[in-house]
Amino acid sequence: MVVRYRPSGVEALSATPADGWSVAVEQPGGPLVVNFRNAEGRLSRLEATWSNGPTARVIEK
Repeated sequence: MVVRYRPSGVEALSATPADGWSVAVEQPGGPLVVNFRNAEGRLSRLEATWSNGPTARVIEK
């Protein structure tokens, strides 16, 4: 996952899933959200924002 951070916003430059995983990139007007999922339903999610500097949160389910 490669992300470009700027004060004006966050942009996904690339998102390459591992074998057996799929990727979906969303930017619903707020944070950049990248969801990686496998066939068993496991989720690895990145939420990236610019808020007085670059921030990122990873959620594993």
